[in-house]
Amino acid sequence: MLALETLNLALAVLVKISRIAAKKRTTNLRKINENLDYEALKAEWQKEWNEKGEKYAKAVNDMVAFAEVHGWDAYKGEDLVDEREGMTQLCEAVFALLKEANERGETVKFRADFPPSNIIFEGCEDEAGNAGEKDKIGDKLGNVDQICALRSENVLFIVSQSEPEGWRKKLYLLEGEHVSVIAEGVITVGKSKRNEIYALLRRGEIELIKGYDGKGGGEPIAKFSHDVELTYDEAEILPFNDGSKVLLSCHDGIFLISQSGAKLIHPIYEDGQLYEDDDGNAALYIDMANAALSNDNALIVAGEQCDDHVLMDSEGERLGSIGAQSSYPHFCLFSADDTQLIANSCHFCNGVTIGVDRAALKQGVDVEAYSYDEDGEKNFTLIDDAMRVYAGVATRDFYILGDAYGYIKAVGKDGRKIWHHYLGGTIKSMALSEDGSVLFVGTYGGRLHKLRLGAGQDSHTIGNGNHKEEFRLIAYEDKIYRW
Repeated sequence: MLALETLNLALAVLVKISRIAAKKRTTNLRKINENLDYEALKAEWQKEWNEKGEKYAKAVNDMVAFAEVHGWDAYKGEDLVDEREGMTQLCEAVFALLKEANERGETVKFRADFPPSNIIFEGCEDEAGNAGEKDKIGDKLGNVDQICALRSENVLFIVSQSEPEGWRKKLYLLEGEHVSVIAEGVITVGKSKRNEIYALLRRGEIELIKGYDGKGGGEPIAKFSHDVELTYDEAEILPFNDGSKVLLSCHDGIFLISQSGAKLIHPIYEDGQLYEDDDGNAALYIDMANAALSNDNALIVAGEQCDDHVLMDSEGERLGSIGAQSSYPHFCLFSADDTQLIANSCHFCNGVTIGVDRAALKQGVDVEAYSYDEDGEKNFTLIDDAMRVYAGVATRDFYILGDAYGYIKAVGKDGRKIWHHYLGGTIKSMALSEDGSVLFVGTYGGRLHKLRLGAGQDSHTIGNGNHKEEFRLIAYEDKIYRW
């Protein structure tokens, strides 16, 4: 009897095991089919992404090449459109795959499969077709406000995110391929032209460090406190080579700040009149604040929307002015050898950039506004008559300037066009590695691009600069994704 019961029990167990095995086979087959479907769908996305991306890049490059030879008036082709624009499902799928690749540490493979494009941030609408809705991918991107080069192709960069109560900023360190948060509360960061002096601006305080590495290393130089009420959403800082003071530009004016306090150097109104705030108190608020230091720190140039670019000495005393050749002074920069100053003025998304020789600057030059297209002798060189310049760096041989349309362009001190490279968005910040081989570019659309200059380009690149983008970082919500 016992043997029979044992036999029956064994048979029952075998039946149960066989049922479980059959169920597992069914489940596994389902999973296999699902995986096959997913991989097939992914392959379809990849094919569509690459074919349309390559087609668009080639068409744009061909169009620009034709226009550079024959002029834009001779181009009779249709306006070019990236066919991926508005393809919400495709763009959202690629972005989801990007985030997944970051979680798995497979970003190199993902970039090879899906060459990067900003179309996923710029051309996607929600299902209702509301491009302005807050669930749009692009609405969750930050700004890469400043980039500051360190040694060994490492950089510091500031990301700002818009919030209902204001702007929230974080300071990041990019060390090789690794990104880490250094600090919150640092509003802007800057580097001296010489001697590796770094400036970190916090509310009411400026810290100067020589040889800063982003990880606590370096020699503390000074700390400046000040009692000036500043608007910090758009601030830039430039420390002097000796660490004695800094040049700070923001909505509240352009200042020299040192141990002795803050000195407003621009704008200075002869009648002493300032704007008034809502309570009727005297206040100053400017737009398009911009300033530059010569590499030897002997000269300062400052500008804002309602005045000329003003030339000053190192103490902020006025020497001359450079009138806007378009509507509003917007950007300025000295050449690497200090032999030339370039000054950009803008109108909407376009502008004019001129170059003024150092010899003329020393003489206290006054450049008349709107004179670049006049006949007769001029005291400047026309550098560019198209770009609204937002950021730039000076190499040994030329300038690299970033514009409102997402292009970076290399131009010579004589106005010669050298190359152009398209990144997308509006360029916000820029920094060059110590040896000049790597360019870092930040945008208002939350991207930080690492470009190795002259290292070759792929079939998705728009431009003729032959530059290789090694990767780009994307500041999305509270995370940094690599593509």
